[in-house]
Amino acid sequence: MSESVLLIAKNWPEPNSTAAGRRSLDLLDLLQTQGYAIHVASAAEPTPFQADLSAFAIQSHTIAVNDSDFDHWLSQLAPTVVIYDRFVMEEQFGWRVQATLPQALTLIDTSDLHCLRVAREAAIKQSLPIELFNDIALREIAAISRTDISVMISQTEIDLLHQHFHISRAKLLYLPFLVDSSDRVDSPGFAARQHLVMIGGFKHEPNRDATRWLKTVIWPILRALLPNHCEMHVYGAYADHAMNQLQARTERFYIKGRSADALATLSQYRLNLAPLRFGAGQKGKILEGWLTGTPTLTTPIGAEAMATDAQLAYRPTTDANEFAQLVAAAYNDPARWSQLQDSGYRILEQNFARTTFALPFLERIEQIRATLSEHRQANFWGRLLTLNQYRATEYMSRWIELKNQLKAESTPSEAIVTIPRPDEPT
Repeated sequence: MSESVLLIAKNWPEPNSTAAGRRSLDLLDLLQTQGYAIHVASAAEPTPFQADLSAFAIQSHTIAVNDSDFDHWLSQLAPTVVIYDRFVMEEQFGWRVQATLPQALTLIDTSDLHCLRVAREAAIKQSLPIELFNDIALREIAAISRTDISVMISQTEIDLLHQHFHISRAKLLYLPFLVDSSDRVDSPGFAARQHLVMIGGFKHEPNRDATRWLKTVIWPILRALLPNHCEMHVYGAYADHAMNQLQARTERFYIKGRSADALATLSQYRLNLAPLRFGAGQKGKILEGWLTGTPTLTTPIGAEAMATDAQLAYRPTTDANEFAQLVAAAYNDPARWSQLQDSGYRILEQNFARTTFALPFLERIEQIRATLSEHRQANFWGRLLTLNQYRATEYMSRWIELKNQLKAESTPSEAIVTIPRPDEPT
């Protein structure tokens, strides 16, 4: 029987809806090249937009939270490597994996550092300094400490974890989005394209905020700098009433909803905008712009972990007037447009080439597997948090499981609720 990898996922991967979905499949594909059999398990409800995992030779499994049947199933599957795609999945299932398969290598694929994203969001919305040491950080850093390795998509976040939270660099493994030459999409040139596009799922608050900021602040300035026929088209899965209400036909601002194929959609437009005011990690919407040869203009948050100012050939800004001027210059000038397109192609080669990053990542994984005992021995705080936090999580989970079992076994007539007198202890 071949060695296997199990990804415990918060949601079934939707690579056409979220960058996290693309990221998960990138990671699994990389491990698959090493001969691992790949399994994905999730307690989430299926959606019509999730990837057909069988097409990637990946087996999918439905699991439940707070259910000891998971333990038996896990022992039968016996994966060599267990990956959590969110820190909350490590909280829910980590203690079970630890108890059932103590020798399995455990990873968190953070996609983006949630405590950083939350801190930035609070700072923007409340006009306060960034507070990294928030409640999410307590949970996320604990989960990172308990696992053997954290797969990081951002060098900025690796530095932050090491400098501010004192996480050893030996526990942080960099892996960006991975592309090769076949991922690039042939697309029309400057003259054959028109209009502006923004793309990003609306379940993600940074995208919702960016859309509001674009509509209310940037677009009134930008519209005056563009030809009268130029339109702004915003695509995103799971658009709700609040987002759809931003559409304004008389202002040439359109909410288009879900894109069936993000690359095909982006290829039609002259420019791709990513006006993110907060967020973290790498941004799939920017990567996809470069893959389709669609010059992409963004803010410092958008550019973070993606490319330097020199590579971008412009200085990202959060000043609405400066942002509008950047966009207008690129939209109206074929030479400037071509310069930005060439910059995007070079960034893909320099910062995201599979041939550059795949082998070092796989070698590091195998090195940690071969020296797992020593690796864990050096992780004192992880061992301490495992001893304490897992026990609390375990007992809470077992209590919920028992409660659910008793509820399922009783009928309404059998269920007895006792209301204590005021002088009785509760």
